[in-house]
Amino acid sequence: MTTHIKVHGYHIDIFQHVNNARYLEFYEADRWEWMNKRNFISWAIKNNLTMAAVNINVNYIQGVLLGDELTVVTRMDKIGTKSAVCYQQIIRNKAGAQEVVSDAYVTFVFIDNIENKAIVIDEQLREKLESFKVGSEDFIQN
Repeated sequence: MTTHIKVHGYHIDIFQHVNNARYLEFYEADRWEWMNKRNFISWAIKNNLTMAAVNINVNYIQGVLLGDELTVVTRMDKIGTKSAVCYQQIIRNKAGAQEVVSDAYVTFVFIDNIENKAIVIDEQLREKLESFKVGSEDFIQN
């Protein structure tokens, strides 16, 4: 999955670069697209599940400036018993070259909306999550 973002004035802070909190918004935008493309959100709602991020580790490699054209990519990295981890990159597209400006690992759990507690990832959910492991061809090796 990829999301394309052009950095506009409203993305910039008083120091004339994209603030670190905006990177989290860019990452989240791509995760929503990632899930929507696979009809995962409607499936989760139908099954009374909520996906909740419990840990985000972000590396800020280079600053992003006004006018930069970015591509955000996401893939499933690991699926455990109670949590899963996706890996994401923000790539700057400049003068025909691509460079990673940030990457992140996002750990999330699934909440049963009726019981209001985290669940064990069962076979059906695991199968859905396995389908998110594709798409690694868009990533840049660091």
